[in-house]
Amino acid sequence: QEYRKANYRGREELSLLNSMVQENVVGINVVQLFRREKYNAELFRTVRDRYIREIDKTNFHDSAVSATLEWISLVAIAAVLWLGGLMVLNKTLDFGTLSAFILYAQRLFEPLRQFAEKFTAIQSGFTSVERINDILNEPIEIQDIDPAQSEHLTHVDSASQGEIRFEHVWFAYKDDDYVIRDLDFTIKPGEKIALVGPTGAGKSSIIRLLCRLYEPTKGRILVDGVDIKNITQAELRRYLGVILQDGFLFAGNVRENITLGESYTEAEILHAARSTNIDRFITQLPQGYDTQLRERGANLSAGQKQLIAFARSVIRNPRILVLDEATASLDVGTEVLIQDALDRIIVDRTAIIIAHRLSTIRNVDRIFVLKQGSLVESGTHEELLEQGGLYAGLYQLQMLGT
Repeated sequence: QEYRKANYRGREELSLLNSMVQENVVGINVVQLFRREKYNAELFRTVRDRYIREIDKTNFHDSAVSATLEWISLVAIAAVLWLGGLMVLNKTLDFGTLSAFILYAQRLFEPLRQFAEKFTAIQSGFTSVERINDILNEPIEIQDIDPAQSEHLTHVDSASQGEIRFEHVWFAYKDDDYVIRDLDFTIKPGEKIALVGPTGAGKSSIIRLLCRLYEPTKGRILVDGVDIKNITQAELRRYLGVILQDGFLFAGNVRENITLGESYTEAEILHAARSTNIDRFITQLPQGYDTQLRERGANLSAGQKQLIAFARSVIRNPRILVLDEATASLDVGTEVLIQDALDRIIVDRTAIIIAHRLSTIRNVDRIFVLKQGSLVESGTHEELLEQGGLYAGLYQLQMLGT
């Protein structure tokens, strides 16, 4: 039991050690630029020393089992020699019988030694199974409703689809520390909405709730009049197209990163690329759409990766399009291309745009201004400037900085 506990702690320390190595390799540029080599090396040594101490404990328990069994075998054979020797001297036992008995005793302890070695290996295996079991038994918080009782969204091009309604939604990541407070609003089908506010106002949390990555603590969210809890996650996320700030790419070619394993025709792929103005840069790649991308798209610029993420969303023809700081990593030239594409993409679609650069959201239908998880202002760009509230203050600060 003690061996298993020590081995479990050793595995945990090894996980921390591997995590630290991976973190420092990925962030090597920051480590070098801020001269953190010695500091990070000291942190590594601290974790390494804890790992070594736990491994020493497992080695101690492992050795204790083997040593104990070895001593038992030596004492047993010594006892046989002493008792058998006396019997040989008294001529009640011949020397050949004693030799055979000692040989049999040695053979008896050999499988016991092997069993001791296997015992520690089995205990180590139990530790691994225990850690895997902890992960497998982690409860899934977001559960789909029974398919027989689930409701469906109509996947048809229609200007009457794409309504979003938040009904007194509250949300806390932990306990009662609410990051969303009593949000109550309706976004009409085809309406273009911008979410603005200071850092930590809850903009990204709204998107996570809408995509049902988290459940509201209180209240409910409806899409086209259907509570999203009554829609399967797969169907809801086909209905939504989300483009994040970081366009994550998988190892594979450009075509596979647009389709993500789904069956689309070549014509659909080309249409998605052309509608997002990225066809020209893809055709300039060495093998075009068959160009192999390195891990996380390391052989593409940040702007090119983001453009592929746009095409990935557009090809699925979502009724609701969500852009979470989607143009933040684009240079001016690329942003002009994507802005032109966006003007075409969001036609007849409901769009929610999160942007820190307020100059990019002047033409939306309404702007929702958030502060500490609450909706404090809403209206058009001009209406909010006339109110002279939080939005006007943020806008003036940005204009002063340009």
